[in-house]
This record gives sequence, C-alpha cells and structure tokens, in this order.
Amino acid sequence: MGSAWELYEHPELGETAYPLLVKHLRLDYPDRILNGIARGFTKEVARKHWPELLSIYLADDRPESRDGLATTLSACALRAHYDDLLSILDNEDLGETRIYFLRPVNRIGNRMAPGAGREVIERFRGDPVLGVEADAILRGRGRND
Repeated sequence: MGSAWELYEHPELGETAYPLLVKHLRLDYPDRILNGIARGFTKEVARKHWPELLSIYLADDRPESRDGLATTLSACALRAHYDDLLSILDNEDLGETRIYFLRPVNRIGNRMAPGAGREVIERFRGDPVLGVEADAILRGRGRND
C-alpha cells in the first residue's frame, strides 16, 4: 500500500490503521489530505470507534476534516447511533456536513417505525442548508437525480 488513500483496498488493516489515522487527523495537514485521512476508516472500525470519531467530528472546526468525518460516520451509522444522528441534524454549528446524515436518518428511522425517518426529514424541508436534499429524499429521488 502506497498511501492512506488506498486503505479502502485493505480492510484487514482497518484496526491497525485506526490509531495512526486518528493521530494524523489531529495534525495540521492541507485540507485535501485531512479529508482523505477522515475518509480512511473502514465501516467496521468506524462503528467500533463511533464515540471517539463522533467526538472528533463535533470538535473539529476544519471544514475538510469535518466533511470527511461526516462521510465516514454517515456511511457506517446503525440504529444504535440514531439519537446521535438526530443531534447532528439539529446542530447548526456543523454546517453543511449535516447533509450527509439526512439519508441515514431517513433509512434507519423508517426501519424503526414506518414513516419515522420521513417525519424527521420533513422538518428540514425548508432549511436553507439541508432543504434541497431533504426535499429530494421526500420525493424519493437519489443523490444524482
């Protein structure tokens, strides 16, 4: 493996890479590098270390790092994380990165109770940051429609 960008090709290294990725995520790298580091966690490892990664995401004010962590967290979110997802959506300080959590909230919420996720998404239909994506979800459209 030549770089952290190739970690997704080696999920068996996920747990071994975790402490190194966390260490480097906290260092001062260019934005693009921070985003790549934040996206380097495997789903299994991110789920196992959800509390720590969520804490880093909530505290990190660097846009590219936060964006990468939002991508990672939203991709591995489970029912056990649903309350965290709701808190993220309600936290306007997290800015545009909250958009990544709309689809997991919809999916998980609707699995918990029919229409529960949709009801949450409906709250964000008029939101200046999340509204377009919320509306697309409610109309049943995919990300690239």
